[in-house]
Amino acid sequence: MKTQFSMPDDTSIAYERTFTAPASEVWRAYTDPEIVRTWLLGPNPETEFPVCEMDMRTGGSFRWVWVDAQGELEIHGDILEAEEPHRLVSTEHMGGSAMGGMELPPTDNVVTFVEADGVTTMRTVITYASKEMRDGAYASGMAEGIDAGFDRLDDRWSELAR
Repeated sequence: MKTQFSMPDDTSIAYERTFTAPASEVWRAYTDPEIVRTWLLGPNPETEFPVCEMDMRTGGSFRWVWVDAQGELEIHGDILEAEEPHRLVSTEHMGGSAMGGMELPPTDNVVTFVEADGVTTMRTVITYASKEMRDGAYASGMAEGIDAGFDRLDDRWSELAR
């Protein structure tokens, strides 16, 4: 199943993906840096992921750095709320040489994990500072990158089961 994207208002992008796994396993795959570094790579198979630092509890933070032919992309943020395995609220800052050295204004991100009969729907809502920033983020290829990462994760469930 592909990720479903929508724009619920002028400054937000929402996306949903269904995984055939319990919410606790989807949460673990989303918050454990050793697992995240295996799937959160975007569509380019040449991408390196040298920094994957994550403390995904309320008051924690995260920092990811990817490197490819375009340069370095860094995303970092703070965890405002973590209710395992149901809800994760964070801020997110994006910048780096792949973006011409600039850092974009932060986004607010809310991720929910809803399980029914062993199937979990993960829904993310990202709120940007403006409509122009939202539109630019979507036009950057974010949908393709997110979908490619989740496809990788889907391929790994049998390995991740404990």
